Amino acid sequence: MPANTSTLDALLKDKYGPALRNELNDATPLLDMFQDAGKDINWQGRQCVEAVLVNRNRGSYFTAEGGQPPTAGNQQVENYQIPMRYQHGQIRITTQLMKSSRSNEGAFARGMRLEMDRLLDDMRIQRNFAMWGTGAGIRCLLSDDPGTGTDVDVDSPMNVAGTVNGARFINVGDFVGFINPLTGTLRAGGTREVTAIAADGSDFTVAAAVDTALGDNDWVVKAYGTDASLAIANTDYNHLPMGLLGMVDDGSYVNIYFGLSRSTFQILQSTVISSVGALSADVIQRGIDVAAQLGRGMPKYHCMHPSIRRAYLRVTEGDRRYTMGNLMDPDAGTKAAKDGQGGVGFGDVKLKVDHMAPYGMWFGVDPRSAYRYALVDGEWADETGAVLKDVSGAVDTFDGTYRIYENFSLLSPNQSFRLEDISATVVSIHIN
Repeated sequence: MPANTSTLDALLKDKYGPALRNELNDATPLLDMFQDAGKDINWQGRQCVEAVLVNRNRGSYFTAEGGQPPTAGNQQVENYQIPMRYQHGQIRITTQLMKSSRSNEGAFARGMRLEMDRLLDDMRIQRNFAMWGTGAGIRCLLSDDPGTGTDVDVDSPMNVAGTVNGARFINVGDFVGFINPLTGTLRAGGTREVTAIAADGSDFTVAAAVDTALGDNDWVVKAYGTDASLAIANTDYNHLPMGLLGMVDDGSYVNIYFGLSRSTFQILQSTVISSVGALSADVIQRGIDVAAQLGRGMPKYHCMHPSIRRAYLRVTEGDRRYTMGNLMDPDAGTKAAKDGQGGVGFGDVKLKVDHMAPYGMWFGVDPRSAYRYALVDGEWADETGAVLKDVSGAVDTFDGTYRIYENFSLLSPNQSFRLEDISATVVSIHIN
């Protein structure tokens, strides 16, 4: 019998690549935009208070000669109350891993450094998700009651009605709880661990049967673990920073905006144009014009899901021309759209795309009143003098906690606008 790779397998060595390859999408476009365009405010205390002018002095009118002067009026000033939001990330590592991966010969990456650095990237992904929402942390909605089964059918990610791919903000290993939307309380029966995600995002599987009555359109939120008696304080629900869907809103999603009612103070409402259907230059310009009339808005960013950008490219298709810079390689006017951000714009404002954006929406954002409030900019907890702490009851095992305390705002939401219910083709994919 001739010698071959099977018979001499024990003598052969494996050849490994030079480094760990990252296959994950770590892009955080909206978070980057707010951090680049907004202003940072550092403070200590329970909350930040911002004064906002919501009405004029109405004590003026035109009179006849010798007529009665008007009743005195006054400027109306109210206060935003901006609470702090707390994000924590946790790692657990053993001494054995640290020592066995301390050289390039022993591992693709040093175990401790990999866990610490990647945790910060993973936390940025969750912050970017938060930046698109309302602060409620609603990952998706139930599309029916799963009964006593383990398959959970979902739709409407981020609580935006009429969407597909509901599970796109759910991942294997997540712990989820179910919120009754009528009461804002956790359903009985506790939380569950996610074990699988459907390829089309229509459902996910949990490790144990959901043995309590759930309802259609129940809210799905993340939780700290599996617990039959979990307190709502240990879930994401209402614990996220304020996001764009709540900032650029007319009260449909967030009526009480940092303590002030948008129903009472209509000046705090953004321009929202619903039932758009087919996208057009007219409806985009209408959003810009009304925001300018309401709050002297000057949107510097147009933010959207990639599907909305594709819908916009269809609008401009008839006006596209060949770029003549290279006659041997004409691009039919598409070179500007060759990558995720590209150079496509409306007027002189470039489109900013983000795969975490709500489906069917176009946000025109004026960042002049964008603020980030930071109590802890980002740090490893080391009050005991060490970043890594012994795990009680475990040998050679250590925990580390990273924390960020922050919130975000648009103090003048009437300077921005939102288009919704835009017809677009969504590609149902799951992105970790």
